[in-house]
Amino acid sequence: MATNRRHPFLHSTGNIVGCVLALGGLALYFTGVIHAYWGLIVAALYFGGILMTPRSETLAQTAARTELSEDQLAEQLRWLVDSVARGLPADSHDTLRSIQSTLTELLPRLKQMQDRGIISSKDSFTVVETVRRYLPDTLAAYLRLPQRYAHMQPLADGRTASVTLLHQLRMLDASLKDIARDAFTGDAEKLVINGQFLQGKFSNKLDFRA
Repeated sequence: MATNRRHPFLHSTGNIVGCVLALGGLALYFTGVIHAYWGLIVAALYFGGILMTPRSETLAQTAARTELSEDQLAEQLRWLVDSVARGLPADSHDTLRSIQSTLTELLPRLKQMQDRGIISSKDSFTVVETVRRYLPDTLAAYLRLPQRYAHMQPLADGRTASVTLLHQLRMLDASLKDIARDAFTGDAEKLVINGQFLQGKFSNKLDFRA
């Protein structure tokens, strides 16, 4: 019963605004604006967002105010990769750039592909949340560690944090590549079908073999 009482709060306006402000605090940490007590600053931003949000504001209004466009998501991705790359192990850079490249291909086409039914709402959600949460959370968890510890200290599974980071980035990269392949294959198949239609309609009038 306690879980049911807490559940509405997770979707409440105050919680959403608090999370958005906390992400802003993480942005300041990533860019080096804040160092000491950054955890307390992020927490203060979160709880401040809860306290300052009018109770009369609806969830739909907040969602409309905080939703990012494809261009904004792409810019957030570019900023994230550029700002944290120097703090990551060298062998993770190619995978991170591969993730960025796939997302850059998908984001401008995302709404259009979803409207045409060639990408599922689940896959579309995964693409957006990779920019908003999955990738930032993965990078933040690593960057909180001292570099010597991250490179040298084995974790519970015997791998170092640097190896674990690379493994997690590769999982994200593979998942996004699967989504992109499925989505673009859908478009390619429609192109083939359209070609077959045109061939049947005009084959007696024009020669398309050239």
